[in-house]
Formats: sequence, structure tokens, C-alpha cells
Amino acid sequence: MTPRSSCPGGEASPFRGAVKLRLTATSTLYPRDRCTSVTLGALGADAASYSIAVTDTIAEINDCRSLFLTDFQDLGRNGIRVVVAEGLPAGPPTSIEVGGTIIPDCTPIETTDQSRIFEIVWRHYVGYSVLNESYAAVDDAEQYEGIRFRIYSKSHFIDYMALESFASDDYPGPTQHYCVACEDHIVNVLSLEVPAVQRLR
Repeated sequence: MTPRSSCPGGEASPFRGAVKLRLTATSTLYPRDRCTSVTLGALGADAASYSIAVTDTIAEINDCRSLFLTDFQDLGRNGIRVVVAEGLPAGPPTSIEVGGTIIPDCTPIETTDQSRIFEIVWRHYVGYSVLNESYAAVDDAEQYEGIRFRIYSKSHFIDYMALESFASDDYPGPTQHYCVACEDHIVNVLSLEVPAVQRLR
């Protein structure tokens, strides 16, 4: 089967060779992250290199200070749909007590009517995990681009999937580790395909 681009905003088109994602929108919150790129790997033996333009939607996701997972669906036939909403300050600052210590000027972060909402769909995955964010480990040895929507080149999830599956560059082909980092959940996906991403609101 010929791999196809699943970038939203354009018709699907076949591609071969190394696939490079390039996020070109400038982040207002993280100006140093003007653009990032990652090579997904060779998808064909005869190999010209093609660039896939990624819409500004991924840059918008990365601009969100907070994200909340609002919907997660297994689509059957190894596809998943993830919906996330932007977390925004809700209400006036207040003081809270933690372990006998008063912390002043705390503002709740919640989803509101002003929150941006995004949908991310993988039509076919090799594997995925949903982790309680409270237990997520941080390891500087892992390497990724992005903030809320991450593309990993080195991770423990990649290593885990290499042990737990026989997926390889030979079959079914080069895969990529994607991650959606939310306030309460960490969603990891290993997939051959670039996800379809769109803003719902």
C-alpha cells in the first residue's frame, strides 16, 4: 500500500522517501520555537525527499499553556480519535492551603467557552498508551520537538514498543512516536502515519 499524506487542509497524496514535518508558525508564548522539524524516516526504497506542510493547527496546540483531554475514542481497526481543549484562567485569584502552607494568588485553570478545541486522529496505530499525568516521569535522555504536541526521536515508549511488538522499519515500516501532553493525561501513540489535526473551535 502506498503511504499517503493525512495532513488536513489538502487532498491526500502519495509520497515516498523521507518525510519531514515542519512547523512554521511563530509561537507567541515560546518565540524561540519558531519552527521545528523532524524526519520520520525513509518510506520507500527509491527515495526522493518530500516535505509535508503541517498546518498552523499544531503550532496552535503548542501555544496552549494548558490542555485537557476531553474525548478519547478507539475508532476500531486500530484507529484513535483524541480531542483536547485549551485550559484558561477561570475566576479571580484566590489563596489555597497545601500541607499547612498558604499559597496566595492562585487562579483555577479550566476549560471555558473561550477555549480552543482540537481534534487529532490516527487512522492506524501500532500501539498507544494513556498515562495519568501525575505519574509521568521526566527523563532528559528523551528527545522530542514541540511542547503540548510532541514528536519524539528518542523515548522510553519507543524502547517499550520495540520490546513488546515486532514492528520494525522492514515491517510495517518506519514509525513515529507522537505525544499529546495534557494536564491530567499523557497520550502516547506509535504510528506509521501522520495524524489528521484540525481545530474544532
